[in-house]
Amino acid sequence: MYKEGKYIHSNGDYYEGEFKNGKANGYGVYVHGDGSSKYEGDWKDNLQHGYGHETWKDGACYEGFYDKGYKSGKGRFKWGNGNEYSGMFDNNMLNGYGCFKWKDGKQYEGYFKDGQMNGKGIFTWKCNSNKRYEGNYVNDKKEGYGVFYWEDGKIYKGMW
Repeated sequence: MYKEGKYIHSNGDYYEGEFKNGKANGYGVYVHGDGSSKYEGDWKDNLQHGYGHETWKDGACYEGFYDKGYKSGKGRFKWGNGNEYSGMFDNNMLNGYGCFKWKDGKQYEGYFKDGQMNGKGIFTWKCNSNKRYEGNYVNDKKEGYGVFYWEDGKIYKGMW
């Protein structure tokens, strides 16, 4: 059976929500006493688990799934500087298929591994530009076969 309550830590952090067996379980809100961040969402055994929304003082926010305290599964992260990522996470890292958009208009859609572009993807320099690279990446670098398209119509097809 779930019970509701509020647990206040000595440093000012607090959790308010559902408890089961003396632990945060169900829906709840965790707020850092210094105002640095806030999490609202599902909990299991004192860990973020399930769907949730997290915000930080610098304007960054994450909305998506958590597994045992880590961003895991489908989610969307927006940094305070305006960059954003929508896609798959694993162990708090960009892992799997997703789309990263920089605030200056650049975009990469493809596969990530441990936070880096890895695998097949398409990198475009501006939303309305023909300049793009379609091909393979390893550790954020073009590697293997790929096709580069310039805005003036030139095309390179080959190995990187």
